[in-house]
Amino acid sequence: MKSRSKFTRRYVVAGLSLAATGGVHASCAGVMRSARHLGSKSVSEVALVNGGMSLGLFPKNGGSISHLTWRDHEILRRAPSDMANVTDMASFPLVPIVNRIPEGKFSFGGIDVDLEGNFLGLPDFIHGYGWTGEWSIETANQTEATLQFQYGAGGEWPWPFEARQTFRLGKTSLWHGLSVTNLSDHPMPADLGFHPYFPASEATRLYAQYDGYWLNNEYGHAIKRIPGSFRQDFTRGAPVVNSQMTDQTHYGWTGKAALIEPGRPTTIITADKACNNMHVFFPPNGDYVAVEPTIGRGNPFGVLPQEYKIVLPEQELSIWMNVEVSGG
Repeated sequence: MKSRSKFTRRYVVAGLSLAATGGVHASCAGVMRSARHLGSKSVSEVALVNGGMSLGLFPKNGGSISHLTWRDHEILRRAPSDMANVTDMASFPLVPIVNRIPEGKFSFGGIDVDLEGNFLGLPDFIHGYGWTGEWSIETANQTEATLQFQYGAGGEWPWPFEARQTFRLGKTSLWHGLSVTNLSDHPMPADLGFHPYFPASEATRLYAQYDGYWLNNEYGHAIKRIPGSFRQDFTRGAPVVNSQMTDQTHYGWTGKAALIEPGRPTTIITADKACNNMHVFFPPNGDYVAVEPTIGRGNPFGVLPQEYKIVLPEQELSIWMNVEVSGG
């Protein structure tokens, strides 16, 4: 039997590379091969530029984003130079599942699934496989790139699949698409999401409209829908730097959020209508906030309503997110 550890603030902050204490912090570029390039179609970094916007991608590190800047502003939290862990990155994909599956156990279509814990030594399985896997480059030019990831047959996840990310960099925006295709012969449960980190200060306010939030148990598992707001009322605009950690899924999200701070450009996050949930995470006294558009929430196979999609063989499930800046 897997041992059970409580999902405490100490565990989370330590596991997210000590961001709150300073350890981590969400016109001709083309494809850039760094000094650590790994050969054709397998470079360690892809750099896109469009006007004042700059985007860095690291396919080998979870298909993640290393930075998104506009002029001299960090729009996403820039990854440190050593990039020791994918949670240090500016953003990473959530595929084919988001958030936590308690103890990695669930049943679907007559199959009992038992996944190994993959985060902080906890028994829970979190965020799927894309964020810890190596992605390959399908295409890339000055302003667009497509990354691909495959999970083959015979693994602990019973359904082989293929995932793709598409990045389109505008002069003031980033459009980010994510898809998963079921390569198995049986229906597959799936959930998709994005995990971007944004810089934050005591002056930053997050605005978003939603119906309520999911109450978590002591292990960080969503167990009950509660109308309204948890600790911060983001429907009226609320700070994202606080002495207490927030790690909450908000349901009935309208698909739009804004980060506003005097002296910085306003950041607008919009997402596919399939992304009914907005997960918000920030550590105690930190300097960043994760605003995560997702289809479902943690514990998707647990309490009702269960929140995941059923993807038939050879069928594709896709979502998108757009990050746009203005002002500044």
